[in-house]
Amino acid sequence: MTIVEFFDQIPVHNIVSCLSFAPEKVIFLGEGKQIKKKLGIYETIARDHGMETVFEYRSINRNELESIVAALSEIVGQEDQCCFDLTGGEDLAMVAMGIVYEKYRGEKSIQLHRFNIGTGSLTDCDKDGCIPPVPIKPQLSVRDCIALYGGAIIPYDGIYGTYTWHMDEDIEQDILSMWRMCQQNPGEWNPVVTTMTVLSEFYSTDEDPLCVFGSMYRVEEKMKELRLPFCWTRPLIDKLRRLSLIQDYHEDDDTVAFRFKNEQVKMCLTKAGTILEMVVYYHAVHALNKDQTPRFTDAAPGVFVDWDGVLHDDIETKQDTENEIDVILMKGLVPIFISCKNGFVDEEELYKLNTVAERFGGPYARKVLVMTYAAKQSVRSNHHFEQRAGDLRIQLIENVGQMDEAEFAREIRRVVC
Repeated sequence: MTIVEFFDQIPVHNIVSCLSFAPEKVIFLGEGKQIKKKLGIYETIARDHGMETVFEYRSINRNELESIVAALSEIVGQEDQCCFDLTGGEDLAMVAMGIVYEKYRGEKSIQLHRFNIGTGSLTDCDKDGCIPPVPIKPQLSVRDCIALYGGAIIPYDGIYGTYTWHMDEDIEQDILSMWRMCQQNPGEWNPVVTTMTVLSEFYSTDEDPLCVFGSMYRVEEKMKELRLPFCWTRPLIDKLRRLSLIQDYHEDDDTVAFRFKNEQVKMCLTKAGTILEMVVYYHAVHALNKDQTPRFTDAAPGVFVDWDGVLHDDIETKQDTENEIDVILMKGLVPIFISCKNGFVDEEELYKLNTVAERFGGPYARKVLVMTYAAKQSVRSNHHFEQRAGDLRIQLIENVGQMDEAEFAREIRRVVC
């Protein structure tokens, strides 16, 4: 089968038929320079999905009807079986397609269809009653989605980047335990974890990065220098010790020493917002549809994205735009970008979320802001926050710090309803 695509500015329109039919060939029609820049991305995604599809393109003048008709006629004459995807493309291209279809439909096997990106369903556009079966439910991974829109996921280098989590029952229980501690007093959790961050960054031992040994006086002075709140409350530390999340704990008049249970627990305890991100991720990967299939087809927490898709080894010379996205979920072809705020939030966060979601999800992106507190408690001096969120089509999930596990899970399941 040969799929013919009218090259579209919305990238997912250009790949949905390929993902659905695994064709032998895809031919793009459009401006050659634009298509050529993107072919490598489509080839990589198809290959990652186990396809051996050949991608070609035909350059056309998109403002000249005769040019488009000529290109389409040539393709119909050369290919035995053509399937034209009308999901993307401009109005003039659709007019040209109608002319060619009427001319050749009695002579050649020509199929016209379009996809609903939200549902992945196929519509027969030629009304011949012949709807080709879709052998593959089209879907993108988080990595596919970022690449499709021209970005790249920055890998973790031990300090910065997208950490690869290895989820099992042990770490899941640790995440839930830490979240329950945070729920009891988020205002205490954040500064204690911030203090652990400074301890870990400046006072980890060379022999074992999970071990910390440092002077609390020096830590407090360092935090003053960094204008960060110092906090080391005994009840929270004792809870962490009882659950063995920190081990081999020793404290005297000035020094403290301990070892994080493992690297993943350390990741949760050395960045204040990570625990909320991870509990959102936990509920997402465990969310099920009514037929007990996974609610989301992919999920990733703490995704660092390079905007131009070119990763640099030399941090000193790079001038790239980069963002961290707290959680990204995929529902088929639809990305859901989630920002998690375990404290105060201002209107600027709405604009940041909207910008990154539109850049890497286009018009189909869903946007969600998860807040530990209710908006009226966590938004500083802004009476129009909820209205602005609605204007930007951002779903608010508020007050998760007061939700039990089942209620939180229901809210995450509903993010694409």
